[in-house]
Amino acid sequence: MHHWSFYFLAKLGLFYSGRINFHWAANLLLAIFFLWPLAFGRWRTARAWLAWPLALSLLYYDSYLPAIGRVLSQISTLAQFRLEYLAELLGRVVDTRTLMGVAWLVVLYMLLARRLRLSTWAVLGILSVPATSYWVMPPSVEVQGVSAPQGQSAAAAQQGPDAQLQAFYASQAQRKLPTSLGGATPAFDLVVLQVCSLSWDDLEFVGLRDHPLFKRFDVLFTQFNSAASYSGPAALRLMRGACGQSSHQNLYEGTDAGCYLFPTLEQLGFRTQGLLNHDGEFDAFANLLETRGGLAGRLEIPSQAPISMRNFDGSPIYSDVALLRRWWQQRQQQNAQPVALYYNTVSLHDGNHVEGMTSRSSLDTYKPRLTKLLADFEQFMVELESTGRPVVVLLMPEHGAALRGDRFQISGMREIPNPRITLVPVGMRLIGMPGADASTLVVDTPVSYFDVNSLVLDLLKDSPLAAGAAPLSQRVQQLSSTPLVSENDDVVMMRDAQGRFVMRSGKRSPWVGYTP
Repeated sequence: MHHWSFYFLAKLGLFYSGRINFHWAANLLLAIFFLWPLAFGRWRTARAWLAWPLALSLLYYDSYLPAIGRVLSQISTLAQFRLEYLAELLGRVVDTRTLMGVAWLVVLYMLLARRLRLSTWAVLGILSVPATSYWVMPPSVEVQGVSAPQGQSAAAAQQGPDAQLQAFYASQAQRKLPTSLGGATPAFDLVVLQVCSLSWDDLEFVGLRDHPLFKRFDVLFTQFNSAASYSGPAALRLMRGACGQSSHQNLYEGTDAGCYLFPTLEQLGFRTQGLLNHDGEFDAFANLLETRGGLAGRLEIPSQAPISMRNFDGSPIYSDVALLRRWWQQRQQQNAQPVALYYNTVSLHDGNHVEGMTSRSSLDTYKPRLTKLLADFEQFMVELESTGRPVVVLLMPEHGAALRGDRFQISGMREIPNPRITLVPVGMRLIGMPGADASTLVVDTPVSYFDVNSLVLDLLKDSPLAAGAAPLSQRVQQLSSTPLVSENDDVVMMRDAQGRFVMRSGKRSPWVGYTP
């Protein structure tokens, strides 16, 4: 095996320190490949040529990086990134602590290689890995307030996560908002602010969890699960929020027309509109909203507005407050028919560049960009309040920015939709109408788009402007809840019957405990 012993020992060190995974059977086969005695000649030469591609491929397979198929499928997307942003991402992948650990292993290996038969220790180390599989699944990270799946049969809980997941989807398939108000007409406008890259964990990481904006909301949902870690599926989940949560695959397939939120709002009497603070070209986001989100012919992409920063692909990102202020000014000049606006902003997206900022790292500029965005939203709400017109404002982020990162994925990577990414701050503000409590109502039970939309529908049926309308606190108490299940392509994250976070990467892969 010669110096390939170091390869296996280094990987074992990284595995037991929690930095990588370790597929012991594949590693054992590779070790046997190296150990098998071969005479000098072309067979030994062939083995030497095969050694490096096999070892590097297995190292990638053992890492927590995305599957190589997933990477290859995103080549065209990566090609649109600015070189500066690609360099920034590369700097995150090369972890300093991991490199230092490998350097210490090299020194230790050189000291011991002449005294010990390290190939024997390497094989014993590989065989030690399956022995650890008999240990209890490690406890998962605790996220305060997230409950174990509810509404499942005892049989499903006993059968394991697969049965629980199927039971979850079966129960969600029964949920659907009504498309009639029983003769009532909408008494207010509705503004939905969907923010890319904002989670509770991000807010806590940069020290803005208690920002004054959140005190402006009448209802604050601290355990809202966006169920997705990328913009496209997150937007579709919001757009299909008139029904229960579906699987990731079903988002891109035909669905009941009654599941589309904004067409449903049209049936209830709203005129619907869509507005982006970007061009919507990346990953065909605007096209997705129009063809699969129910906003066909209703989406506005600005061209004449102040540019606040540049996206990771170099395209312009427009000022949030300028766009929202202009929309509101136009809205006040229109007829009395209530309007439902969908607004999408990417001002917090990873890789954005703001001219004039000292640091060009998007991680360093996240906090000032977030501070500006929250201030813009505050200013927008103040302008709404100044007119006295009734408006319901919903803040519903797509997903988090994954600022913290963990041992499974680097900062900014969102392949695994863990709770730090999918638990996002959702707030509801009732402007120009009575019924709101003196202080913010905090909902700390797990909820989804359907649950929040049910509250909006209740406000439409029983208008807060009507005499004798139910107070907001009473409406909130009647909310249903939704167990935490999140997906990204073929990666599923959920909480099992024992209350542990588990994930599955691929339909044929086993469920494993998730401990960042």
